[in-house]
Amino acid sequence: MKDKIFEDIEFNNKGSWRKSLNKSLYGSGIVMKVLVQDENQEGILDVQREAYETYIKNEEKYIKEAPKYILDYYKWNFEEIEKSTELEEGDHKDKITEKTLFEMCDVNFLFICRDGNFGWIIASCWSDEAFAVLLSEQKPRVLLTRNEIRYLHKLSDPTFGTLIHDNKKYWTTWDKLTFYDETVDILVEAEGSETEGINETQQKVYTQYLQNKDEYLKKLSEAMLPIYLGDKKEAKKIIASGQRVGVKTIIPKRLVIDKKGNFGWICYTEWNKSYIGVLLSEEEIYFMATSNLRNFEQEEKVKDKVFGYLFHEFHGWGKPEIVRFFKKDLKTLHLTIRTYDEAVNAKQRKRYKEYLQYDASFWEGIKDELLTYYLKFYDDFSSYLDIPDSLKKENVTRDKVVSILKFTKLYIDYEGRIAWLCESPTEEEDGLAFEFTDGKIKQIFQPEII
Repeated sequence: MKDKIFEDIEFNNKGSWRKSLNKSLYGSGIVMKVLVQDENQEGILDVQREAYETYIKNEEKYIKEAPKYILDYYKWNFEEIEKSTELEEGDHKDKITEKTLFEMCDVNFLFICRDGNFGWIIASCWSDEAFAVLLSEQKPRVLLTRNEIRYLHKLSDPTFGTLIHDNKKYWTTWDKLTFYDETVDILVEAEGSETEGINETQQKVYTQYLQNKDEYLKKLSEAMLPIYLGDKKEAKKIIASGQRVGVKTIIPKRLVIDKKGNFGWICYTEWNKSYIGVLLSEEEIYFMATSNLRNFEQEEKVKDKVFGYLFHEFHGWGKPEIVRFFKKDLKTLHLTIRTYDEAVNAKQRKRYKEYLQYDASFWEGIKDELLTYYLKFYDDFSSYLDIPDSLKKENVTRDKVVSILKFTKLYIDYEGRIAWLCESPTEEEDGLAFEFTDGKIKQIFQPEII
């Protein structure tokens, strides 16, 4: 049809009127098109015509302002992008520029919603699913999927401000956090359906969070410091002195608030390029899997006086364990407590408390035990393993030998025996374990404890 504002425009049988804008943005070879939403085929509305006129009038402003927000979005999601895309050096988070960014993505559509909201839909080389930039707000706002603009649900809340539903489970907005002299964006996700909106409990705890977020950041760093130093006494001394503590390799990315008011950060951990949940809504902070944090109220869990929060698993309980091996390698692995569906017992608590008291010398003891094992059985496994020169019998040392291990989990059996389980090329079927009892370390084979 010929519209008085859009002029020649066609219905595309996918719920939108469509026309070419005869232009491309940011040097792209893709010609941008406008999509005017009309899924019920009721015709174009005056509010959509007004939105289009607003866009045309302000297009240069949007072209100038939006790249900063898209660049922030790229950096914010970089860790996930890096996993799925083969990037060049100039594409990395600390080197990316607006010019480079728009060599990786194209503005394909101007999408005009039924209620007059509008924004760009952008295709990228790092994902099969396009993302969107809402332009009809005071500032451009990046949405994580194109469906968030196609099925836009907005909510104006006195505490959260403008929220947009992700068409799944959460109302979302953005907050900022001063992260050691750098301002980072935090995606706020408040649980609720499109019809439920936000409840008073969520408003209350979000206000609490905004008042105390710097204190939460301090607590997070103080919880990480003894792990980083490998020395609890030194960490305690530093914290007591009032020194500013900063652990910059655990980075808050999302704030999740459930309907009951439980809330916490989902943090990116640079040491294993993954994510961990940090519950903030109690007096102490607790580490847990991101799925445990997201589904906290529904999870089968116990709060133990020694272990903190534990979550039910097959024949036991578990949680993440952040460990620094040999004062060098930091890893997030798993603690498994075998209970056969019963409660954690006193022997298990006692042994774990003893384990927590070990200092860095404990890890040196593993080197000694492993070297003894390695030399004892060297002639057996050298017949079927291709051993590098550095690990030949005449060259191997206690520091070199630990390179054969891949630590997998901390395991506590029903009787309270506790050991680190490891994969090793020398024991591919059974695996190795290092048990600690009464301050001593003993190398065993995994079937002896599992």
